Amino acid sequence: MKNILIVSLVTLLLSIPNYTFANEKKPPYGDGEIFKGQYGNLYFESEGRGTPVVIINGGPGAGHSVFLGWFEFLTKQHYQVVYFDETGRGRATRKVANKPLSPQMGVNDLESLRKHLKADKIIIIAHSYGGIQGMQYALQHPQHVEKLIMVNASYDAQSQQMNIDNVKRVTQHQYPQRWQQVLKLRQQGIKSSDERYYDLLSTGPDMYWYNTENRKNLRLVRTNDKRDRFNMQAYFDIVGDDPEWTVNGTLKGITVEEELKGFTIPTLLIAGRFDKITSPKMVHRLAQMMNSSTTQQVMFEKSGHWPWVEENEKFEKVISEFLK
Repeated sequence: MKNILIVSLVTLLLSIPNYTFANEKKPPYGDGEIFKGQYGNLYFESEGRGTPVVIINGGPGAGHSVFLGWFEFLTKQHYQVVYFDETGRGRATRKVANKPLSPQMGVNDLESLRKHLKADKIIIIAHSYGGIQGMQYALQHPQHVEKLIMVNASYDAQSQQMNIDNVKRVTQHQYPQRWQQVLKLRQQGIKSSDERYYDLLSTGPDMYWYNTENRKNLRLVRTNDKRDRFNMQAYFDIVGDDPEWTVNGTLKGITVEEELKGFTIPTLLIAGRFDKITSPKMVHRLAQMMNSSTTQQVMFEKSGHWPWVEENEKFEKVISEFLK
């Protein structure tokens, strides 16, 4: 079984022994803390001191390690940067007996982390699928969220479906021969969790990057610790057993439009113009739902799914100014 939509991300999550660094600077990554959550063990690494800035992973199923080294700039502004693995991800408990992983479990895990950190308020930076859990936490625990930053982020079941549909659209229009093969699989009743979809649906680097050469810069810190690898079960539990066609897992039915009508937490929405996974259309849809007086939207014109890599200077400036 392979995750078709995020095969590029999964590939990037496999690397070399122990923690190694792209330069001579060696922060203490890899020496994090395990603590008990509602569903098992949770894990986090942190650097700096101050209000916790918690980074929520994408996927669903990806761990924290892809972010390491990119958010050190916040420590100079007196924030504690927290790289968090919730249930089913990274170094946390990977599977819960007789219980499918769900967005709500991630929300509960984040609350467990806040209490463990003894923080009255946290700042959330949520990337990709992580936006769903980040948004749900902010809606359910607004008194504990100082600010919310959504980076190329999904936020409800429909946004995840838009993600899936755009991959199908690109395949249909740009690779019609492959699309015909996809349709044959569908006619045979084969679901998109089957590995035969691997080379058919459009999930290559061009879906994630403005400049595909930039993908080599994504990881500043590398690890081949098996705990850091992508968890496919999390993906299938949350998106469903036909994940590249329709959302039918534990994410199904999650909406935010009504809840956002009274939402006043200062929020920054970041989008990459060339992101074909979390498209600008998805981000714009969220902006239209939100309070314009407390929401800021910034487009990164030379970025795809990873704006902190492709436009790092602008990314750090935008985040820093918003947090002021």
